[in-house]
Amino acid sequence: MFREQNTSSITGTRLFSSWEEVEAVVVSYMDNHLPDFVAYFKAQGSPVGENRITDLLCSHLNMSLDGFLPFWFGKNPTQIVGYRESDMGVFVKDKEMNPMRPLFEFEAKKLSPSSANKEYVCGERGGIERFKREIHSPHLPHCGMLGYVFVHDSKYWMEQINSWITNLASQSPLSGVDWRDDDELLHACGAVGTVTKYLSKNKRASKSDIMIFHYFIDLQ
Repeated sequence: MFREQNTSSITGTRLFSSWEEVEAVVVSYMDNHLPDFVAYFKAQGSPVGENRITDLLCSHLNMSLDGFLPFWFGKNPTQIVGYRESDMGVFVKDKEMNPMRPLFEFEAKKLSPSSANKEYVCGERGGIERFKREIHSPHLPHCGMLGYVFVHDSKYWMEQINSWITNLASQSPLSGVDWRDDDELLHACGAVGTVTKYLSKNKRASKSDIMIFHYFIDLQ
């Protein structure tokens, strides 16, 4: 069940009954509408800035609503503790459910010749590492990573990212962050058009698990 959050709507109707339901609804929505983002992105001039791409992605996902959905996508949600922001959050459309606290958060990274690509995994700006350290989404059992692919292909980046994780696993835990479980690796779980989805289950600093949905979007 939800932790530290009221899940009843203004009318008293429960919008979501469990985190599993949130995960299923949001992930299904992403699966259905991310493939269409590539055409929208190119129609906007194919910008190369990571922040602009995420802005466009939020716009696309909000405009793709088919009828009423009880959530919306917003950029750079602030965290309850600390000053860092994740790149995209999914929020409920109900003030009784704490609309400022996201139901789902995503970190986005460009995968390109000019980017520090290892930051997808680790480092001060490391996407996966921020979830493992609970800098982002400490209240959530799930989160997402978005890889904007500008060179090579999704298979290349999956293998590269898994090699970085394997290398981290060969070292002693770094400041309490342990990468040694095989579940930390990305496992392919589907592809539609130029979007490929992977899944990993990662151990946080508190020893609890967080499920990460990885979407690689080929924007070349």
